[in-house]
Amino acid sequence: MNHLVATEIQILDSNLDLITTVISPYSLGAGNIIQYSKELSDYGQCTFKISSYDPQFASYGDILEPHVNHIRLQRNNVTVWQGAIIENPKRTKDYVEIVAAEYLWYLNKKRVHRTSIDPATNTADGIYRIFDTANGATTMQAAVTAIMTETIADYQSTNHALASLALGQIDNPPYPPNITNAAIPPAALSGPWEFGDGTSAPTMTFDFHTILYILKQFGAYTYADFNIDNSLNFNFETFLGNDLRNKVTLTWAQGGNSEDFNVPRLGQRQVNSLIGIATDEDGNVLHVEQTDQASITASGLLEGVAAYVDIKDQATLNARVQAELPMISTVDGAATSMTVGKNGYTPGTFDVGDVINQVVDHKAVTYNQPRRVVGMTTEVFNTGKESTVIQLNQLLPFQPGG
Repeated sequence: MNHLVATEIQILDSNLDLITTVISPYSLGAGNIIQYSKELSDYGQCTFKISSYDPQFASYGDILEPHVNHIRLQRNNVTVWQGAIIENPKRTKDYVEIVAAEYLWYLNKKRVHRTSIDPATNTADGIYRIFDTANGATTMQAAVTAIMTETIADYQSTNHALASLALGQIDNPPYPPNITNAAIPPAALSGPWEFGDGTSAPTMTFDFHTILYILKQFGAYTYADFNIDNSLNFNFETFLGNDLRNKVTLTWAQGGNSEDFNVPRLGQRQVNSLIGIATDEDGNVLHVEQTDQASITASGLLEGVAAYVDIKDQATLNARVQAELPMISTVDGAATSMTVGKNGYTPGTFDVGDVINQVVDHKAVTYNQPRRVVGMTTEVFNTGKESTVIQLNQLLPFQPGG
C-alpha cells in the first residue's frame, strides 16, 4: 500500500484544459508543500506556493489570478482534488501563495432569485423565495432544478469560473422515516418528497439566502447529498457515494494501516428531547417536540431548544427537528477520525460519501463500526510522504450499513 509518489499540481484554464504542471512547489513550512481538503455537500480548499522566480511565469504570464484558472491534483493519473483559484493571500519577492476551493464555494457567493409571491401582499416583491405548491414547487427535484437552472444561466451570462456548469443527476429523495404533516391529527408522509401548503406537506421560505445555504437546508430535510463534480456537473443525489464495507477498513491496531484515531464521546452537545421553535408568516409561534426514548433510558433526560428563522410552517418544522435529533441524541453520534499515512489506501480507493469500516483495537478504546466518509484533509511533504485525517460520521438507519 506504499504510495510515496509525488502529487502533481496541474493548472487548468476555464475549459479545464491543461496549461502547465507545477514542477517545484515552494515550501509552506516544515517540509509541507501542499495542503488540501474535501467535504461532503460542502467545499474543501487547497493551498500551495510557487516561487516568484519560477520560469513558468515568463512562459504563461499571470496564470494564478483568482476566479480565472483551476487547480487539479493528481497521483498516478488519479484526480484526488479539483477546484478553482480563489485567492493569492501573499505575493512576495520569494513566492506566490495560492488558495483554491472546491466548486461549491461559488454557490456561497450566489443569492437565490426571489421571485415568489409574498403571501402577506400577494405580490412578487423581491424579498421572498417560497417553495410550495402555490408557487410552483411540486417536488424537491423540481425545486433544486429551478434554482440551479437560474444559477447556471447567471453564470453563463458572465465570464465566470463556472460558466460551463451544467445539471447532472438530480434525484427526488423520499421523505425520511417518521416524518408527518401538520394536519390534526398529523398523518405520516411517505414516498418521494413533495411540497405542499404547510399543512398537507412542508413548504420552505427563504429571503436573501445563498444557493449553498438553501441546498444545505434541502439536504438536511431530505438527507440528500450534492456536489459539483470534476466535469462541472451539479448533482443532487439521495445518497452520494458507494458502500465499500467489503473493500475498505481503516484499522488502528497491531499491524494496522492507520497512525492515529479519535473516537470522541461529546456529552456536552447531547440532547434527547428537542423542542423546535419557528414563526409563521403572520408571526404565530410554531413548536414541536421530538424525543429519543432509547437515549433517554440510557442517559437520562437531556432537553434542548432550537429556533429556526427560515421555517414558516408546521410541517417543515416537524421535518427539521426530525432531521436534527439523530445527530445529537447520543454521544456516539459525534464525528470520528482516522489518520493514515504511507500504509493507508491508495488515493482514489475511496472518497467523501463512501461507507467504509473503522476499527480500533486499543487498551483504552475498542471500536468497530461502519462509518461514512464526510471529509478528508491531506498534507503532502517534499519527501513524498502524505498524512491524511479522515472524518467519519455515524450512519443513519436507512443508509448502507446503518
